[in-house]
Amino acid sequence: MVFRKYKPVSQWGKQDTRIFKAILNARNARKMPVFRVPDAVKALGVKVHDPTLPGFFDSEFVQRTEKDHRDFSQSDVTAHPLYSDTPCRLFEGSEPMSDGVDQACVISKAVLRTEFPDEIMKNALEEIDEEKVRDAILHGERYDPTLEKLPRRFDPVLFWVKHPRVHGTPVVKRGNIILDNLFRHIIFSAIGKEKLKPTQIKFNRDEPFSTTVHSAPYFLQSPLVIRGQPHLTALSVTHTTPWASKEDVELTRDESIASIAPLSPLIDFGSDHIYNKESVVARPSENLSLHSIAWTREQSQKYPWTSEQNAANAVLYTFGAAMSEAMKRGEKSLAESPVVSRGIQLVNGRLDLVAVQVNTLDLSQKEEKKNIVWLHKGVRLYMTKPYFEQMTEVEELNMDAVTKLSALLLS
Repeated sequence: MVFRKYKPVSQWGKQDTRIFKAILNARNARKMPVFRVPDAVKALGVKVHDPTLPGFFDSEFVQRTEKDHRDFSQSDVTAHPLYSDTPCRLFEGSEPMSDGVDQACVISKAVLRTEFPDEIMKNALEEIDEEKVRDAILHGERYDPTLEKLPRRFDPVLFWVKHPRVHGTPVVKRGNIILDNLFRHIIFSAIGKEKLKPTQIKFNRDEPFSTTVHSAPYFLQSPLVIRGQPHLTALSVTHTTPWASKEDVELTRDESIASIAPLSPLIDFGSDHIYNKESVVARPSENLSLHSIAWTREQSQKYPWTSEQNAANAVLYTFGAAMSEAMKRGEKSLAESPVVSRGIQLVNGRLDLVAVQVNTLDLSQKEEKKNIVWLHKGVRLYMTKPYFEQMTEVEELNMDAVTKLSALLLS
């Protein structure tokens, strides 16, 4: 909910200035009592330093304090517990992929499928209450009472105009509330129709993940680190069923990955010396498998991403989560049961629905078997309004997007 705070215009004249100066002069003229060392401190034998003495700042006490105190010491990056001499290629979702989904497929060594399998779509909920979906969206867009200072509005045409600041719910928090409600509605409906057991799915919120990929041809010298903090992390008590059969996986040997030449797939990655060398997953001590992740991304007002760049971001995030789960299981288990992870990204009322099946951890050309990516990009869920305007009702609601989302979650 968006509000503009009422700020009364304050008047300031000569009379206020005279009163203010009188108050200030009276405060400056007030004498403070001289500090006396308490008798209790003297009895303890504590040495008291007088900062008013001329040689106080040259004393050994001050020099020792400056030497030992962390505020006076220069920070050393190499002292960080996660510091590594080898720099990594870092992906955190802050930079768009220049060549979009094709670049993400080259990095993940995956072939692209633009439609979900028919067996997966059979898991979709047939009857979904449209009013509950509208209410779930309005919970984030209208009913949430958060009052935070929102970013200043930027008009690309009248760019010199200074717009007033408004207060309300941030865009990322709105999207996270909507994803929370949609997940809850789909899971509870599936439990009611006996498509899902109540104890089969467990959720973590704002749980970080990180994966480190050491593989030729791009990440043999400098590893690829994919890390993020999705709002929702769904964990399953059983291993998820692979979307592609062993025969379909073998057929990927004859398929080719899209080429992005002459661009290098590494041009959009950052570099860092501080990273986790081992995979970071949610609830590592429990025998759970990663099911899906969901998060919201806010578009930049000056430099908005294209739908292709948003989809590439969703593919790489989901690939990173799937790789962390695959490394947790090991290479041998992938031959019997490949890892399948799902990703849901909400951007400006559009859903990017991704499923990544990791068939191999070897991303080099020696291994002909490839990973598989299923993608529905930019599926319109509802028509959004600018963050500085108030939404009173949901317009252009697309229930087909909710159906695809339910098929993805219940697969």
